[in-house]
Amino acid sequence: MAAILNFGKYKGKSLEWVFFHDPGYIWWIRENDIHNDHYRFPPLVCSRFDDLVRRALHLKIPGLCSWCKRRPITRMFLTLHISGGLGRVDFDCDKCKPEGSSVSVALTPSFFTPDFYRNYDKTGAKFLIDTIKWAYYRDSSIRMTQKKMEEFFDNEDNFENF
Repeated sequence: MAAILNFGKYKGKSLEWVFFHDPGYIWWIRENDIHNDHYRFPPLVCSRFDDLVRRALHLKIPGLCSWCKRRPITRMFLTLHISGGLGRVDFDCDKCKPEGSSVSVALTPSFFTPDFYRNYDKTGAKFLIDTIKWAYYRDSSIRMTQKKMEEFFDNEDNFENF
């Protein structure tokens, strides 16, 4: 069931669409408590928002660690680009640590990047979404239709510990 935004720059777009195109906007809504404004978020939209956020913070990335190629993926490494934005996203196991001189942070796999990578990094969000699409579909250029986005979020196999 798609929940459509009725305000802001993405008025008329579904919450699923925003996750796959500008996840930073979702976190901005959450951080500013806008999702609890019943004028902007009627109860059914708010309920869907809360459910999608819970899922988006607990991705279960299929496949094996990008470094050792033996263990399941349990972490997401975000690497800082010299420009200050997000430069790389890797999905790894909890035993491996990517090598390199750039600053990296390990997080639970999710649609979220902390403000550590600039407050609003559109290029970084694109890296993150492309990496997520590659992990699930083995194609980062796959066109995410509304149906495909809803199927992604409604498939409980794509998430863990939520």
